Formats: sequence, C-alpha cells, structure tokens
Amino acid sequence: MDPSIIFILVAIIVLSIILASIGAYVVIHNADEKEKTPAVIDVSGQYAVLVRPARESIEKVKPSLDEVKAWLVAQNISEEERIRLLTQWTETTDESVRVVDEGDKNGTVTYRVVLGPKSKIFCSFMGDDNYITREQIRNHAEILPPYVLGCDCKLVPKLPWENPGKQGWKALVPENGVYHVPDWRHIA
Repeated sequence: MDPSIIFILVAIIVLSIILASIGAYVVIHNADEKEKTPAVIDVSGQYAVLVRPARESIEKVKPSLDEVKAWLVAQNISEEERIRLLTQWTETTDESVRVVDEGDKNGTVTYRVVLGPKSKIFCSFMGDDNYITREQIRNHAEILPPYVLGCDCKLVPKLPWENPGKQGWKALVPENGVYHVPDWRHIA
C-alpha cells in the first residue's frame, strides 16, 4: 500500500475524531448551561403558561387596608359607616381577584366592569361598553374595582355573544399611557 494513501487515511481518521470530540464538547457544554438557568415565565394572554396572581397585581396599586382604615378614622363618619365601607372595599377587591383567578383557570382573556349606580359618577374613565383584557389587568391593576369607598362596580367576564348595542364593544384605552381612575379617597 502506498504510504501517501495511508497518510491520507490516518489524517481523515484523526480529523474525524477531533471534529467528533469538538461536537460532543459543544453539545455537553450547552446542555449544562440550559440546566443552570431556570426559566421564569411571566406572561399573560391566551397562550400564557404562568401569570402573575391578580391579588399581587392589585396590592401593588391599591391602598392597603391599614391606609383605608387610617383615612376612614380621619373622616367625620360613624363607626358603623366606617366598618361598612371597609367591609365593602374588602369584598369588592376579593370579588375582583376571584373573577380574574377563575378566568385564568378557564382561559378568559376579556372582562368588563358593570358600573354601579353609586359609583358611575366617579368612573368617567370607563363607559358601559368598555372591556379590559387580562394583559391590561396584569400591567394596570388599578383599572379593577373597587375605585372608591362604597364602590358598587363589579368585574365580570366578557362573553363573546354579549353585545352592548349598535356601537359594539370598545377597548379601554389609557390617555397618554395613564388610566384616569378616580382617587380612592371618595365615598360613593
């Protein structure tokens, strides 16, 4: 056998071993990196894997119960009225959280707020035909009821077959990036 052919065969075998080793090193090295970085997914919408809990979003933007209690104590109202307003604030917040949490479980991505007669004058930022999305709730939980003390608004899922009238549903849109939600320090 010709020595040049043997040399070429040995060179091909050595080169193949070197390339296979480099490939194995890259695959093993990349697999280790993927295992080290835990993926934290915080997305919303129809294809969400994990969403931030509604209560966590609300607690970031709504006053705490201690703040509400302190403000109510400073007002010239009876103890019974303070207790009623605080209870209603807590119940409305809990109801909004419950509706969003149920929606997260069953895939609801749009909601509407049914404006109560006592709170309607404070809610000029929203009409009866507006809807809000889960993504808006995740980023701007201030658009969830309650808006003021004594608020009688309710969050409900927006069902596809509901139709508010000739105009149709309108997305709740911020003005200059801000939703003009009323200051909570009003009593409806």
